[in-house]
Amino acid sequence: MSIDVSIKKKLHDFTLDISFSAGSEHMGLLGASGCGKSMTLKCIAGIEKPDSGYIRINGQTVFDSDAHINIKPGKRGCGFLFQNYALFPSMTIAQNIELVLHRLPSEERKKKTEEVLEQFGITDLADRKSPELSGGQQQRAALARIMVNNPEIIMLDEPFSALDSFIKQQIETNLVNMISDFKGTVLFVSHNRDEIYRICDNIAVISDGTICRRGTCRDVFADPQTVDAARLTGCKNIAKYKRIGKQSIFIKDWNIDLHTARDVPEKNGYVGIRAHYIREANQYDFVNCYTFAVKQRRNSPFDISEYIAISGASLPIERKISVDSGTNNIEDTADGTLEKICIPPESILFLVE
Repeated sequence: MSIDVSIKKKLHDFTLDISFSAGSEHMGLLGASGCGKSMTLKCIAGIEKPDSGYIRINGQTVFDSDAHINIKPGKRGCGFLFQNYALFPSMTIAQNIELVLHRLPSEERKKKTEEVLEQFGITDLADRKSPELSGGQQQRAALARIMVNNPEIIMLDEPFSALDSFIKQQIETNLVNMISDFKGTVLFVSHNRDEIYRICDNIAVISDGTICRRGTCRDVFADPQTVDAARLTGCKNIAKYKRIGKQSIFIKDWNIDLHTARDVPEKNGYVGIRAHYIREANQYDFVNCYTFAVKQRRNSPFDISEYIAISGASLPIERKISVDSGTNNIEDTADGTLEKICIPPESILFLVE
Protein backbone atom coordinates (compact mmCIF):
# COMPACT_ATOMS: atom_id res chain seq x y z
CA MET A 1 0.00 0.00 0.00
CA SER A 2 1.47 3.36 -0.98
CA ILE A 3 0.85 6.83 -2.31
CA ASP A 4 3.18 9.03 -4.36
CA VAL A 5 2.35 12.69 -4.82
CA SER A 6 4.13 15.45 -6.74
CA ILE A 7 1.79 18.30 -7.66
CA LYS A 8 1.63 22.05 -8.17
CA LYS A 9 -1.44 24.25 -8.01
CA LYS A 10 -1.62 28.05 -8.07
CA LEU A 11 -3.65 29.33 -5.14
CA HIS A 12 -4.60 32.86 -4.15
CA ASP A 13 -1.58 33.72 -1.99
CA PHE A 14 0.98 31.11 -3.04
CA THR A 15 1.60 28.07 -5.22
CA LEU A 16 0.98 24.68 -3.67
CA ASP A 17 4.13 22.69 -4.49
CA ILE A 18 3.99 19.35 -2.67
CA SER A 19 5.96 16.15 -3.16
CA PHE A 20 5.92 13.15 -0.82
CA SER A 21 5.51 9.39 -0.64
CA ALA A 22 3.94 7.27 2.07
CA GLY A 23 3.48 3.56 2.63
CA SER A 24 1.34 1.58 5.05
CA GLU A 25 1.57 4.14 7.81
CA HIS A 26 -0.18 7.00 9.56
CA MET A 27 1.34 10.14 8.05
CA GLY A 28 0.58 13.59 9.41
CA LEU A 29 0.40 16.81 7.43
CA LEU A 30 1.00 19.59 9.96
CA GLY A 31 0.55 23.26 9.15
CA ALA A 32 -1.23 26.48 9.99
CA SER A 33 -4.67 27.27 8.58
CA GLY A 34 -4.49 28.16 4.90
CA CYS A 35 -1.09 26.56 4.26
CA GLY A 36 -2.40 24.11 1.64
CA LYS A 37 -2.69 20.88 3.62
CA SER A 38 -6.46 20.43 3.06
CA MET A 39 -6.06 21.37 -0.60
CA THR A 40 -3.48 18.59 -0.89
CA LEU A 41 -6.06 16.04 0.28
CA LYS A 42 -8.68 17.44 -2.12
CA CYS A 43 -6.24 17.09 -5.03
CA ILE A 44 -5.49 13.48 -4.04
CA ALA A 45 -9.20 12.72 -3.78
CA GLY A 46 -9.92 14.31 -7.17
CA ILE A 47 -12.15 17.04 -5.75
CA GLU A 48 -9.63 19.63 -6.96
CA LYS A 49 -7.40 19.36 -10.02
CA PRO A 50 -3.71 20.26 -9.75
CA ASP A 51 -2.15 22.44 -12.46
CA SER A 52 0.66 19.94 -12.99
CA GLY A 53 2.31 16.82 -11.59
CA TYR A 54 1.15 13.31 -10.77
CA ILE A 55 -0.64 11.27 -8.09
CA ARG A 56 -0.23 7.49 -7.79
CA ILE A 57 -2.18 5.30 -5.38
CA ASN A 58 -0.86 1.76 -4.92
CA GLY A 59 0.95 2.04 -8.23
CA GLN A 60 -2.08 3.26 -10.18
CA THR A 61 -1.79 6.71 -11.71
CA VAL A 62 -4.94 8.64 -10.83
CA PHE A 63 -3.62 11.99 -12.04
CA ASP A 64 -0.87 12.90 -14.49
CA SER A 65 -0.89 16.27 -16.22
CA ASP A 66 1.61 15.21 -18.91
CA ALA A 67 -0.31 12.02 -19.77
CA HIS A 68 -3.71 13.80 -19.47
CA ILE A 69 -4.92 11.36 -16.83
CA ASN A 70 -7.47 12.55 -14.27
CA ILE A 71 -9.53 9.69 -12.83
CA LYS A 72 -12.88 10.61 -11.28
CA PRO A 73 -13.04 10.86 -7.45
CA GLY A 74 -15.29 7.82 -7.05
CA LYS A 75 -12.76 5.57 -8.78
CA ARG A 76 -9.63 6.59 -6.88
CA GLY A 77 -10.13 4.38 -3.84
CA CYS A 78 -9.90 7.31 -1.43
CA GLY A 79 -11.83 7.54 1.81
CA PHE A 80 -12.15 11.20 2.78
CA LEU A 81 -13.34 12.26 6.25
CA PHE A 82 -14.20 15.95 6.03
CA GLN A 83 -13.94 18.41 8.92
CA ASN A 84 -17.74 18.60 9.28
CA TYR A 85 -18.19 14.90 8.34
CA ALA A 86 -20.45 15.85 5.35
CA LEU A 87 -23.36 13.64 6.35
CA PHE A 88 -26.62 14.49 4.58
CA PRO A 89 -28.84 15.87 7.39
CA SER A 90 -32.14 14.92 5.73
CA MET A 91 -31.15 11.25 5.47
CA THR A 92 -30.77 8.57 8.11
CA ILE A 93 -27.34 7.18 8.87
CA ALA A 94 -28.22 3.95 7.04
CA GLN A 95 -29.33 5.95 4.00
CA ASN A 96 -26.09 7.98 4.11
CA ILE A 97 -24.10 4.76 3.94
CA GLU A 98 -26.27 3.10 1.31
CA LEU A 99 -25.87 6.17 -0.89
CA VAL A 100 -22.21 5.41 -1.57
CA LEU A 101 -23.18 1.83 -2.51
CA HIS A 102 -25.70 2.91 -5.13
CA ARG A 103 -24.08 0.79 -7.85
CA LEU A 104 -24.86 -2.43 -5.95
CA PRO A 105 -28.17 -4.31 -5.92
CA SER A 106 -30.57 -3.32 -3.16
CA GLU A 107 -30.12 -6.45 -1.03
CA GLU A 108 -26.31 -6.24 -1.19
CA ARG A 109 -26.41 -2.55 -0.23
CA LYS A 110 -28.53 -3.36 2.79
CA LYS A 111 -26.29 -6.23 3.85
CA LYS A 112 -23.06 -4.21 3.58
CA THR A 113 -24.65 -1.31 5.44
CA GLU A 114 -25.75 -3.56 8.30
CA GLU A 115 -22.27 -5.07 8.50
CA VAL A 116 -20.45 -1.74 8.69
CA LEU A 117 -22.94 -0.33 11.19
CA GLU A 118 -22.22 -3.31 13.44
CA GLN A 119 -18.47 -3.01 12.87
CA PHE A 120 -18.47 0.60 14.12
CA GLY A 121 -20.93 -0.02 16.93
CA ILE A 122 -23.67 2.24 15.64
CA THR A 123 -26.40 -0.23 14.65
CA ASP A 124 -28.76 1.52 17.05
CA LEU A 125 -28.22 4.79 15.17
CA ALA A 126 -29.19 3.44 11.75
CA ASP A 127 -32.59 5.15 11.62
CA ARG A 128 -31.49 8.44 13.15
CA LYS A 129 -30.40 11.55 11.25
CA SER A 130 -27.08 13.32 11.76
CA PRO A 131 -28.49 16.43 13.55
CA GLU A 132 -29.76 14.06 16.26
CA LEU A 133 -26.28 12.63 16.91
CA SER A 134 -23.36 13.80 19.06
CA GLY A 135 -20.07 14.78 17.45
CA GLY A 136 -18.54 11.41 18.24
CA GLN A 137 -21.51 9.52 16.82
CA GLN A 138 -21.38 11.59 13.64
CA GLN A 139 -17.70 10.83 13.29
CA ARG A 140 -18.31 7.09 13.63
CA ALA A 141 -21.09 7.27 11.05
CA ALA A 142 -18.93 9.24 8.62
CA LEU A 143 -16.03 6.81 9.04
CA ALA A 144 -18.39 3.85 8.54
CA ARG A 145 -19.55 5.42 5.28
CA ILE A 146 -15.92 5.70 4.18
CA MET A 147 -14.92 2.17 5.15
CA VAL A 148 -17.91 0.41 3.56
CA ASN A 149 -16.27 0.95 0.17
CA ASN A 150 -12.95 -0.64 1.25
CA PRO A 151 -10.76 2.39 0.43
CA GLU A 152 -7.10 2.02 -0.43
CA ILE A 153 -6.15 5.15 1.51
CA ILE A 154 -7.94 7.09 4.27
CA MET A 155 -7.65 10.88 4.50
CA LEU A 156 -8.71 12.66 7.68
CA ASP A 157 -9.06 16.44 7.41
CA GLU A 158 -8.97 18.09 10.87
CA PRO A 159 -11.32 15.40 12.27
CA PHE A 160 -11.46 16.93 15.76
CA SER A 161 -11.85 20.60 14.86
CA ALA A 162 -15.64 20.54 15.18
CA LEU A 163 -15.62 18.89 18.61
CA ASP A 164 -15.79 20.39 22.08
CA SER A 165 -12.48 20.11 23.89
CA PHE A 166 -13.84 17.97 26.76
CA ILE A 167 -14.79 15.09 24.42
CA LYS A 168 -11.83 15.30 22.02
CA GLN A 169 -9.63 12.88 23.93
CA GLN A 170 -12.23 10.11 24.00
CA ILE A 171 -13.15 10.55 20.36
CA GLU A 172 -9.49 10.68 19.35
CA THR A 173 -8.94 7.37 21.12
CA ASN A 174 -12.00 5.89 19.42
CA LEU A 175 -10.83 7.05 15.99
CA VAL A 176 -7.35 5.61 16.45
CA ASN A 177 -8.87 2.29 17.52
CA MET A 178 -11.19 2.26 14.51
CA ILE A 179 -8.39 2.78 11.97
CA SER A 180 -5.77 0.67 13.77
CA ASP A 181 -6.50 -2.42 11.66
CA PHE A 182 -6.44 -0.55 8.36
CA LYS A 183 -3.50 -1.82 6.30
CA GLY A 184 -3.25 1.07 3.86
CA THR A 185 -2.05 4.67 4.05
CA VAL A 186 -3.70 7.10 6.46
CA LEU A 187 -3.13 10.81 5.81
CA PHE A 188 -4.01 12.89 8.85
CA VAL A 189 -4.26 16.68 8.44
CA SER A 190 -4.11 18.94 11.48
CA HIS A 191 -2.80 22.26 12.75
CA ASN A 192 -2.47 20.67 16.21
CA ARG A 193 1.04 19.35 16.79
CA ASP A 194 -0.05 17.24 19.79
CA GLU A 195 -2.66 15.36 17.73
CA ILE A 196 -0.10 14.68 15.01
CA TYR A 197 2.48 13.43 17.51
CA ARG A 198 0.05 11.07 19.24
CA ILE A 199 -1.58 9.64 16.11
CA CYS A 200 1.05 9.58 13.37
CA ASP A 201 4.20 7.63 12.64
CA ASN A 202 5.70 10.20 10.28
CA ILE A 203 5.08 13.86 9.60
CA ALA A 204 5.39 16.42 6.81
CA VAL A 205 5.38 20.03 8.01
CA ILE A 206 3.80 22.37 5.46
CA SER A 207 4.35 26.12 5.26
CA ASP A 208 2.92 28.31 2.48
CA GLY A 209 2.30 25.36 0.20
CA THR A 210 5.63 23.56 0.53
CA ILE A 211 7.03 20.88 2.84
CA CYS A 212 9.68 22.49 5.06
CA ARG A 213 10.54 19.37 7.09
CA ARG A 214 9.72 15.70 6.90
CA GLY A 215 10.60 12.62 8.96
CA THR A 216 9.46 10.56 11.90
CA CYS A 217 7.50 12.54 14.48
CA ARG A 218 10.23 11.99 17.05
CA ASP A 219 13.01 13.22 14.73
CA VAL A 220 11.12 16.28 13.48
CA PHE A 221 10.20 17.47 16.97
CA ALA A 222 13.73 16.83 18.24
CA ASP A 223 15.37 18.62 15.31
CA PRO A 224 12.94 20.69 13.20
CA GLN A 225 15.85 22.17 11.14
CA THR A 226 13.84 25.08 9.70
CA VAL A 227 12.33 28.15 11.36
CA ASP A 228 8.84 27.35 10.06
CA ALA A 229 9.00 23.73 11.22
CA ALA A 230 10.23 24.84 14.65
CA ARG A 231 7.34 27.29 15.07
CA LEU A 232 4.74 24.81 13.85
CA THR A 233 6.01 22.14 16.25
CA GLY A 234 5.66 24.58 19.16
CA CYS A 235 9.09 26.18 19.60
CA LYS A 236 8.46 29.62 21.17
CA ASN A 237 12.02 31.00 21.37
CA ILE A 238 13.57 31.66 17.96
CA ALA A 239 16.21 34.30 17.25
CA LYS A 240 19.18 35.05 15.00
CA TYR A 241 22.63 34.12 16.26
CA LYS A 242 26.21 35.08 15.48
CA ARG A 243 28.91 32.42 15.55
CA ILE A 244 31.72 33.35 17.95
CA GLY A 245 33.35 29.95 18.33
CA LYS A 246 33.18 26.28 17.44
CA GLN A 247 30.54 25.71 20.12
CA SER A 248 29.56 29.22 21.14
CA ILE A 249 27.15 31.84 19.80
CA PHE A 250 25.92 35.34 20.61
CA ILE A 251 22.21 36.17 20.36
CA LYS A 252 21.72 39.91 20.08
CA ASP A 253 17.95 39.93 20.71
CA TRP A 254 18.48 38.11 24.02
CA ASN A 255 21.87 39.81 24.73
CA ILE A 256 23.35 36.49 25.71
CA ASP A 257 26.29 34.21 24.90
CA LEU A 258 25.48 30.50 24.81
CA HIS A 259 27.60 27.37 24.70
CA THR A 260 26.19 24.68 22.38
CA ALA A 261 26.39 20.90 22.50
CA ARG A 262 26.72 20.68 18.72
CA ASP A 263 29.27 22.44 16.55
CA VAL A 264 27.97 25.78 15.32
CA PRO A 265 27.41 25.99 11.54
CA GLU A 266 29.89 28.28 9.77
CA LYS A 267 27.07 30.41 8.37
CA ASN A 268 25.07 32.50 10.84
CA GLY A 269 21.42 31.53 11.10
CA TYR A 270 18.75 31.02 13.74
CA VAL A 271 18.50 29.12 17.00
CA GLY A 272 15.42 27.70 18.64
CA ILE A 273 14.97 26.76 22.30
CA ARG A 274 11.84 25.00 23.48
CA ALA A 275 10.31 26.72 26.48
CA HIS A 276 9.98 23.57 28.61
CA TYR A 277 13.72 22.80 28.37
CA ILE A 278 14.72 26.04 30.13
CA ARG A 279 14.98 25.44 33.86
CA GLU A 280 15.99 26.93 37.14
CA ALA A 281 19.74 26.50 37.70
CA ASN A 282 21.03 24.24 40.45
CA GLN A 283 24.39 24.02 42.23
CA TYR A 284 25.78 21.64 39.59
CA ASP A 285 25.05 23.92 36.62
CA PHE A 286 28.01 25.93 35.35
CA VAL A 287 27.22 26.44 31.64
CA ASN A 288 24.65 28.86 30.17
CA CYS A 289 23.54 30.02 33.61
CA TYR A 290 22.38 33.62 33.92
CA THR A 291 20.34 35.80 36.23
CA PHE A 292 17.13 36.82 34.48
CA ALA A 293 14.45 39.29 35.48
CA VAL A 294 10.88 38.02 35.25
CA LYS A 295 8.95 40.37 32.95
CA GLN A 296 5.62 38.56 32.96
CA ARG A 297 3.92 35.39 34.16
CA ARG A 298 0.80 33.76 32.76
CA ASN A 299 -0.83 30.97 34.73
CA SER A 300 -2.91 28.11 33.37
CA PRO A 301 -4.29 25.05 35.17
CA PHE A 302 -1.36 22.88 34.06
CA ASP A 303 1.66 25.13 33.54
CA ILE A 304 3.02 28.63 33.91
CA SER A 305 4.52 30.69 31.09
CA GLU A 306 7.30 32.89 32.38
CA TYR A 307 8.84 35.63 30.22
CA ILE A 308 12.38 36.43 31.28
CA ALA A 309 15.16 38.73 30.07
CA ILE A 310 18.57 40.01 31.07
CA SER A 311 19.64 43.63 30.91
CA GLY A 312 20.01 44.94 27.36
CA ALA A 313 17.83 42.29 25.72
CA SER A 314 15.30 43.49 23.15
CA LEU A 315 13.17 40.31 23.36
CA PRO A 316 12.20 38.12 26.33
CA ILE A 317 12.67 34.36 26.47
CA GLU A 318 9.68 32.19 27.34
CA ARG A 319 10.01 29.22 29.65
CA LYS A 320 7.36 26.75 30.80
CA ILE A 321 7.01 25.64 34.40
CA SER A 322 4.88 22.58 35.16
CA VAL A 323 2.44 23.15 38.01
CA ASP A 324 3.10 19.64 39.34
CA SER A 325 6.61 20.73 40.34
CA GLY A 326 5.29 22.54 43.39
CA THR A 327 5.17 25.92 41.67
CA ASN A 328 1.42 26.25 41.22
CA ASN A 329 1.28 28.98 43.85
CA ILE A 330 3.41 31.38 41.82
CA GLU A 331 1.42 34.55 41.32
CA ASP A 332 0.52 35.82 37.86
CA THR A 333 2.70 38.91 38.13
CA ALA A 334 5.53 40.72 36.39
CA ASP A 335 7.43 42.17 39.33
CA GLY A 336 11.01 42.01 38.07
CA THR A 337 11.88 39.05 40.30
CA LEU A 338 15.42 37.80 39.65
CA GLU A 339 15.94 34.10 38.91
CA LYS A 340 19.04 32.05 38.14
CA ILE A 341 18.18 30.16 34.95
CA CYS A 342 20.02 27.46 32.99
CA ILE A 343 19.68 26.90 29.24
CA PRO A 344 21.04 23.37 28.63
CA PRO A 345 23.50 23.30 25.67
CA GLU A 346 21.78 20.21 24.22
CA SER A 347 18.46 22.08 24.04
CA ILE A 348 19.74 24.59 21.46
CA LEU A 349 18.40 23.90 17.95
CA PHE A 350 20.09 25.25 14.82
CA LEU A 351 17.59 26.44 12.21
CA VAL A 352 17.57 27.85 8.69
CA GLU A 353 14.87 29.85 6.94
